Amino acid sequence: MRVGVDVGGTTVKVGFVDNYEIVDRLVVETKKETLFDDVCSEVKKYAISKNYKIDGIGFGLPGHIVGTFIDKLPNVGIEGLELSTIVKKYFPNIEIYCTNDANAAALGELLADENKKASAYMITLGTGVGGGLVIDGKVRDGSHSNCGEIGHMFIDYVHKYQCTCGLCGCLETVSSATGIVRLAKEYYNKFKTSLDYNSLTAKDVLDGAKKNDELGLYVLDLVAESLGRAISIIELAVDVDTYYIGGGVSNAGDILINKIRDYYKKYAHFAVKDINIKRAKLGNDAGMLGSAYLW
Repeated sequence: MRVGVDVGGTTVKVGFVDNYEIVDRLVVETKKETLFDDVCSEVKKYAISKNYKIDGIGFGLPGHIVGTFIDKLPNVGIEGLELSTIVKKYFPNIEIYCTNDANAAALGELLADENKKASAYMITLGTGVGGGLVIDGKVRDGSHSNCGEIGHMFIDYVHKYQCTCGLCGCLETVSSATGIVRLAKEYYNKFKTSLDYNSLTAKDVLDGAKKNDELGLYVLDLVAESLGRAISIIELAVDVDTYYIGGGVSNAGDILINKIRDYYKKYAHFAVKDINIKRAKLGNDAGMLGSAYLW
C-alpha cells in the first residue's frame, strides 16, 4: 500500500493508494508546530486499524523542497526541516519521497490518463500560479528543485505589476485569482459591466464573461493571452504532450480553456502546435495520487 499526502495550511489530505486508485482517505486537522508528527501519527493509527501494510509515503508540499529537506513552505510557515527524521520515528523502514504540490498534482493527473508514462505539464491557477513537470512518467524537480515555478515568468509587458516574489510582470500577477481581480479593477471604468467593484472575485469576473459582460470578456481575454503565450514558451523548453489546467480559476471551464488554446496556437512554434491543453479532472485527488507514485 502506498500513501500520498497532500499538505495544506491547516488541513492535510491523505490517500491510501493501490494500483493507481485511491482506495481510502484520511483528513488530518493540524497546526504548523506539530504538522508532520500529527500526520504520521494519524496515518500510523489508521493503517493499523485497517490492517494496511505501508510500503512508502510521498508528500506533495506547497513550497521549496530539496530531497526530503523542507527549505521553505511560505503559506504554512515551516522552513528548515528534515522531514525524513520525523517520518522515520513512525515508519522506520519505508520509502519517503517529497516534491512540490504542483509536481505531485501533475503526476496524479497523468496517472489518471491512459498513457501513464507520457510527458505532461500541470498549471495550477489559484491565489498564485504554479506548475509541475512530468517527463516519461517521472516528476522533474530540476537542479535547484525549482522546476515549475512558472508563476514568476516575466510575461506581462504592459502592466508590469509588482509580484510578491519581488519581481514585476510575473505571470501570476495577471493570471491568478488575485491577478484577475487586479485586472478587473484596473479596467472597471473602461467597460460596461454589471459587476460590483467593491466585492469582485475572480469567479465573479469569469462568470460575467460567460454572460457576455464586457469587462469580464476583456479580462478573460487578457488572462488567456498571458497563459497561451506562457505555454508556448514553456513548450519550446520541455516539449510535452499535454498541459493540464487546474486550481480554482480553472473552474471557469471551457470558456477559459478554449481561449487559452486559441492564444497558444497563435503564439506556438509550428512544430509544437499540436498538443493537448485540457482542464485537470482530479481536483484534490491529484496531489494524493501523484505523491503516492514519486518512487
